[in-house]
Amino acid sequence: MAGQDEDNSNQNDIIENNEIEPADASDDEIDIVDVEELNLLDSKLEELNSALDYLEKKNDDIQHSLKQLLQSNIDMRKEMQKQKEQVERTQDENMETAGNN
Repeated sequence: MAGQDEDNSNQNDIIENNEIEPADASDDEIDIVDVEELNLLDSKLEELNSALDYLEKKNDDIQHSLKQLLQSNIDMRKEMQKQKEQVERTQDENMETAGNN
């Protein structure tokens, strides 16, 4: 147990000694640079968010249009099938009428 305590204190010393401090910059300058970098990063993230929102809306619009197109295609196929059946019935009726004469 005592050996573990010594190991932990050695690790803490190592961690504390490995911290990097800037050589010639004061804390105020670092804070200003950090704030400017964070503001720039925030601005870029806002741009990305706006671009993603635009793409999401565009995707939703395309999906809606495709659903409408698909439904229109289904409706037209049904109508064409009905017309085809009517033509076939009319032809059958005409052939029966012609066969009776």
